[in-house]
Amino acid sequence: MTRAESNIVLFSITLCWASSYIFVKNLPADLSPFAYMTMTSGLAFVILAIVFFTKLRELKGRVLLRSAVLAAIVCFNLVFERLGVSRIPASTASFVASLSIVFVPLFLLPLKKKPTKNNMLGIPFILAGLVLTSGVHRGAPLEPGVLYMVAACIFMAVYVIVVDNFTKNDDPLLLGIGQMLWVGVIAFLLWCLEDPRTFSALTYTNEMLASIFLLAFFARAYAYIMLMYGQRYANPISVTVIASTEPVVTMALALMIPDTFGQTESFTLAKLIGGILIVVGAICAGTSFLDKPDLLSLKPGGKGGKEVAVQ
Repeated sequence: MTRAESNIVLFSITLCWASSYIFVKNLPADLSPFAYMTMTSGLAFVILAIVFFTKLRELKGRVLLRSAVLAAIVCFNLVFERLGVSRIPASTASFVASLSIVFVPLFLLPLKKKPTKNNMLGIPFILAGLVLTSGVHRGAPLEPGVLYMVAACIFMAVYVIVVDNFTKNDDPLLLGIGQMLWVGVIAFLLWCLEDPRTFSALTYTNEMLASIFLLAFFARAYAYIMLMYGQRYANPISVTVIASTEPVVTMALALMIPDTFGQTESFTLAKLIGGILIVVGAICAGTSFLDKPDLLSLKPGGKGGKEVAVQ
């Protein structure tokens, strides 16, 4: 997979996750986060198991253990995300979730992985754009939903870094299938503790079932498997740079797709400017024009000249 192909795959994941905020808001407000995780992840595992049935026999040993680690991180992320999205607008939730662009480089510093010059140039543009698109302003009260989304963001940043390590040594497909299995199992056990009636306690509607299926297929089965493959050929910062465009996609979808009450989010000039800044920042951070090789090293007789001549 080339860098361009990897970026296309990662952007398709961003599209899936951006649209997922719209469908999560269409779920009943009283739906337990554990029920939500059980149904979406469990259905995603069933879909993957049917499609990749012949690969299931290889799901054992280290891969199964590592997928359990990923599942534990995802469980924390999904619980906080569900709690956050149900309390704040979809565009605000997407803004806070995109703060991984800050957390990932910070978490990589102890691992001695520094961002590039282009990353450092693009990140301020992205942050400025995120603030404008979110509608967050100084002096505004800090809602609990925002705090939940910050927690989800931190776990997502950890997840991206761990996945980057695991996918370099193990089959991404098996890691993804195992992860969905473990998330479904862990969530169901927690759901049983919360409400032993589990599935029988729910009130099923066509809107809820449709949202659950769409979330399971696109935001779980497709997105997490393709993320595994995409990260095999991309570094964590590149992944978060592409993911930072999520609020732009969410904003566009939130303007077009109504929620269960038939309401769409409003569009403002600040959101337009913010979207442009995010795109500019993503282009800056995702390219390498500031990291050109030293021209002196390319001159005949210069440093490294012999190696260049051989090439």
